[in-house]
Amino acid sequence: MEPRSEKVTSRKQYTAPRERRVNKLLKASRSPNPDACIEDITYTPGRTINKEQITRLAHCQWCQSAQNIVILGKSSVGKTYLAQALLTAACRNDYSARFFRTDTLANHLAVLKHDDPARITFLEDLHHTDVLVLDDFLTTPIDAATAHQLLNILAEREPRGSTIVTSQFTPDEWYKSIPDAVIAESILNRLVAGAEIITLEGTNMRLA
Repeated sequence: MEPRSEKVTSRKQYTAPRERRVNKLLKASRSPNPDACIEDITYTPGRTINKEQITRLAHCQWCQSAQNIVILGKSSVGKTYLAQALLTAACRNDYSARFFRTDTLANHLAVLKHDDPARITFLEDLHHTDVLVLDDFLTTPIDAATAHQLLNILAEREPRGSTIVTSQFTPDEWYKSIPDAVIAESILNRLVAGAEIITLEGTNMRLA
């Protein structure tokens, strides 16, 4: 039988590289809260959050199948934390991820010229990351150029990556924030078709 001390050493030799890998993925994700995790989600009475559903999502089969997740609910019900926790779960399962507030992403793209190599590199990263989180999706209206850029990103990602969207508005209300109806329809279809929809209700989690 293998001595206990050798078992502990063997376990550490296995876990240390894995922890470094996970930490590297989390750092690259730019998540504002890399400590967010499924284990810390609260299931208090009044919160419409299904523990069985979240536990299932923690296994990240949705990443494997490039399925999107749409998290809906009013301000402060925990949408962003859930998205960050799912991002952490993805990194723990060796998937790459990126986190952006939607308006921050739009602003970043706006300052990069179309022929700038940095823009091409940035877009390639968005296209190929396994999980892209778009937080506060369409909290404010976007212009036609931004909508077109967003559509291109989603179109490139469609066959190979998952997108997590958090929004205070339901998908049918997204049309009001996108000036071009055709682009709005294309964005809606790419995000929602086949997606796992989670609607959160309950108390203000920031005051909990």
